[in-house]
Amino acid sequence: MIRHVESVSDFNEIVEKHSLVLMDFFATWCGPCKMLHPVLEKVSDKLEGQVVVAQCDIDQNQDIAGHFNIQSVPTLIFFKDGKPVLATTGYMDEAGLMKFIDAAKEK
Repeated sequence: MIRHVESVSDFNEIVEKHSLVLMDFFATWCGPCKMLHPVLEKVSDKLEGQVVVAQCDIDQNQDIAGHFNIQSVPTLIFFKDGKPVLATTGYMDEAGLMKFIDAAKEK
């Protein structure tokens, strides 16, 4: 299940409450973001109980996007114990996303 960030407090709760979080910064008008969504759903299902997958709409949460200097979407940031440890931009398939997550977990 993908968690959805509705506010700064939502964002903080997700990132601080869970030790491993994959945050997708996206926009509703973004084609690659739409393509990435089903991949995120599959990965979220596979990693349920291990990694929390969440999405943050940059248009609705401009303050959060600004804080992390999001320049393009989709941008994925992996948080470990509340701190960003690895980031990437653009669409990736399930295998690529799993490699990204594995690399981030090692940081």
